[in-house]
Amino acid sequence: MGGQGSRLAILRASAATPALPRTEGFPRLRPPMTIAIAIRTGSAVVFAADSKITTAGVVGVEEDGSPRWQEQTYDNATKVVRDRSGSMMAMVAGHANIGQMAAPDFLSTKDFRLLPEPQEGAEEKLGRLVAEMVEQKRAYWGGSQVPPEQWRGPTVLFAIGGRIANPPRIWRVDFDGPAAETSEILTQPGIWLDGSYDEVFGLLYGFEPSVAQGLREPLDVPADRFHEATRTLRVLRPIDKLNLWAMPIQDAIDLAVFLATVQVQMDRFLPGTPACGGPIDVMVLQTAPEASFVAYPGKVVHHPHRPGYND
Repeated sequence: MGGQGSRLAILRASAATPALPRTEGFPRLRPPMTIAIAIRTGSAVVFAADSKITTAGVVGVEEDGSPRWQEQTYDNATKVVRDRSGSMMAMVAGHANIGQMAAPDFLSTKDFRLLPEPQEGAEEKLGRLVAEMVEQKRAYWGGSQVPPEQWRGPTVLFAIGGRIANPPRIWRVDFDGPAAETSEILTQPGIWLDGSYDEVFGLLYGFEPSVAQGLREPLDVPADRFHEATRTLRVLRPIDKLNLWAMPIQDAIDLAVFLATVQVQMDRFLPGTPACGGPIDVMVLQTAPEASFVAYPGKVVHHPHRPGYND
């Protein structure tokens, strides 16, 4: 009746496709560690992340006076955690630390429901938690010679539910630099990718970011026009075909782990140092029959001569 164009518009609306990652024509100077997948369905939020985590410190000074960074990675980190009250879950991507403390450890010790005024809403409580994390980062870096714009910090996805937020709300907070940048994401069912996600992006959107830029530049197409063209295609991308509103929790978990595993394995086989790896940990915020947070770890702490599990 309405033609193919209107049908595509309806399908795109039902898929609730999130905005494309915020990049200038898609390139990134250096992919951050971690593959972090967030999926929102009609009744749940699923977080899935790998186990490779990065820390960084200043080990010297370059000839031009700038700090010399040295990074170190570990392959058994838990990057998806919940607070002590079961009101909030968080997923960490990129650099691990807030000051000297690992961000997942810092967050898992908090009682979000009581932080600090019980009657406050989700947005106010998150603002107070973010401010506390910024202060901890400032206390660590403030005494150093590192310029504030180079202060390292993680990207954290927060999902808040239960009595504090019903339906759940999800935020992304970037702690790089002297402050923090907070934005609400996934206000309806959709998929959010964070960390190092180029290959998974290509799987969902039909093109890999660097390939897209390689096509855009010789054609002299401005970045804003290219972005708009990708959002108004007259063909459905794989992500547009997913019916996330009705997807059961188990299938959403399967999808999140599949996407994370694809990125881990592509990093394994492509040249260069892998940006992600290790077992995939999952946590779910479900809203039915009642709000609850359920963890599905991909690993356990174990004696080094006896392996943990990853199934």
